Amino acid sequence: MKLIIGSRGSQLALWQANWVAARLAELGVETHLEIIKTTGDKITDVPLAKVGSKGLFTKEIEEALLDRRIDLAVHSLKDLPTILPDGLTVAAIPEREIPFDALIGSTLEALPHGARVGTSSLRRSAQLKRLRPDLIIEPIRGNLDTRLRKLDEGQFQAILLAGAGLRRLGWGHRITELLPADLMCPAVGQGALAIETRDDQGDAFLICSKLDHAPTRAAVTAERAVLAALGGGCQVPIGAHATVENDQLTLRAVVIHPEGEPFFDDRCSAPAASAATLGAAAAHRLLSLGARAILASVYGGDLPLAGRRILVTRAQSQAGTFSSKLRALGAEVVELPVIEIHPIPFERPDWTSYHWAIFTSANAVEAFFSSTAATPGPKLCAIGPATAEALRAIGLQPDLLPEDFVAESLAETLSSESLQGKRILLPRAASAREIIPEQLRALGAHVDVLPVYENRVPAGLAERTRDLLSSWKPDWITLTSSSTAKNLLAAAGPDLLAGCSIASIGPITSDTARRLGLPVALEAPQSTTDSLVETIVAQVERHAAPPEHSAR
Repeated sequence: MKLIIGSRGSQLALWQANWVAARLAELGVETHLEIIKTTGDKITDVPLAKVGSKGLFTKEIEEALLDRRIDLAVHSLKDLPTILPDGLTVAAIPEREIPFDALIGSTLEALPHGARVGTSSLRRSAQLKRLRPDLIIEPIRGNLDTRLRKLDEGQFQAILLAGAGLRRLGWGHRITELLPADLMCPAVGQGALAIETRDDQGDAFLICSKLDHAPTRAAVTAERAVLAALGGGCQVPIGAHATVENDQLTLRAVVIHPEGEPFFDDRCSAPAASAATLGAAAAHRLLSLGARAILASVYGGDLPLAGRRILVTRAQSQAGTFSSKLRALGAEVVELPVIEIHPIPFERPDWTSYHWAIFTSANAVEAFFSSTAATPGPKLCAIGPATAEALRAIGLQPDLLPEDFVAESLAETLSSESLQGKRILLPRAASAREIIPEQLRALGAHVDVLPVYENRVPAGLAERTRDLLSSWKPDWITLTSSSTAKNLLAAAGPDLLAGCSIASIGPITSDTARRLGLPVALEAPQSTTDSLVETIVAQVERHAAPPEHSAR
């Protein structure tokens, strides 16, 4: 097998690409390196924070992946946007180098009053101003050699860089001080690599997935969930640092004003399997503390959902990421959970006796593996990226991800191999559509349906719903499952929902809503909350003026 690796041409990027090539060679894979110049490489005289574009160092490489000019790409994970283009996935996140920032030239304490310090990072600059407001912080761009030369020439008394890059390139001896995360919170994903491939389950994806390191993936999943929920990029002073020990994940997340104050800090912990939920919850708390004002100031107040009211109906345990993303974009969000997720006891199956296990939601992953060891066994199929990420967070790599994130596409995808006589395990909600087991049985498979959780109507939902909608009119009501549509209508009644715009996560939810008489104004092209957020933003941006609100 021979694979083409796409990489930037910088010294560090080439080291990283060659390191991955060496790991693949150990697996018997021959590689060829293709150097691709990105937008970020072409802009060398402007601080990154002022460029204001996500994907500065990845866009052209991802286009080459989608065009099949390369088979995999190696990125510094901190350069990779939290939302990937359709058709791409992060096949592996190898074990992380140190994530900390490093001072070269002086320790922080030894820097004289008014010393000049060079950094191209708004996050580093903001935290440095908070720690030492007397320092003069100036931007510095260029490759590592260029930056070290400027330091050695006396243009700066110190420069601030990522410790991981220095160590990888053999410059670790130049580090004067590593700044611990409690002193300077690192960038999201700093020190980690991302190996990106097409999500077609092809040779590149399958072989690269063997380089994944589960604890590192869980840690950076939490960090990236913070960033995704806050809607930030390299132009926003956001830091996050997570560690995993004995399957327990500890996270610190910060948002800092570019001038160093105000500064908002959140610390929390949870099982590693809840990495994404933990990160989103941290972002939600940061927004509620006041981080939204910092984001608005950095973005120049131009938040696309400013002035819009959005009702989120997801279960409370799932709403955090979705709500935080909407709030970070300026929306006034009210959470009204119309379903509750309750794990139910089940008899543990003989995990290794199955050929396939199919998971249709992150809820099913969490409920099943809460009492079953996450050990190798059957091949794994995940319907949707959130479900796939939930599996990866506990160290299990999905073998199959259908192109369309709905049940109807599953049998067609699996039918590429004979299912006659194959044993398939389907952990799922107690009440769910029977389309998956029916289609698989029609193909000759033996399917064991295993209820591991149930959706319940929250107590007092009707009263809370009517009180809310009698005085607060949302611009958008989001529906993320058929159950949310049914329960909301039962609680509110058709009159209170009249005139509200419905935004649906996908075709199954939309069909249910329409059968109930709820007109669907928007439908996400992919059945994910990220896609739903993007669709709402696109619709709102077509109507520039925010609506006038009044109680009713």
